[in-house]
Amino acid sequence: MTEHYDECAHILKQELQMLEQIQVLQDQVKNAVRNRQWIDFEGHLGSLAAIGDEFEALDHERERIFTSFARKMGFNHQGVGFYAFAARLPETERRELSDLYRRIKMRTLGVRFTNDSLTDYLDETQAVVSGFLEAVFPDRKGKIYSRRGTQVAPDMRSMVLNQTL
Repeated sequence: MTEHYDECAHILKQELQMLEQIQVLQDQVKNAVRNRQWIDFEGHLGSLAAIGDEFEALDHERERIFTSFARKMGFNHQGVGFYAFAARLPETERRELSDLYRRIKMRTLGVRFTNDSLTDYLDETQAVVSGFLEAVFPDRKGKIYSRRGTQVAPDMRSMVLNQTL
């Protein structure tokens, strides 16, 4: 059982560190959006995606440990929940893992909240820009055209106005 504890504690600590990195990157994304630094914005989003993939791999590893533990303890083959896993550990180990797990859950909620608010902000900004373009250029009916005159998808990453309105 100690080997499962050691593996789980190690993975939970790594997940907690990754969540801290995700929060730092989210702050950088938010600042890039506020300062209109779109190149930085795209770079930070790429970094967030990479860390998200690493976090997901760690989460799968944690699930593997739980499933392995469940099999050894005679539970079903699909695994066991975290608290059922922790309940079978000695008191000090159970407290440490439970504390790490709660910290991960709280940090995950913070990351989700920040992500949702940033997504809402970006969606609203895109809607405002689209509405503005429709009002200013009603003849285009919300369509954007390339230099060659072909219709392109409205991509809001960059836009330059070479005229005053």
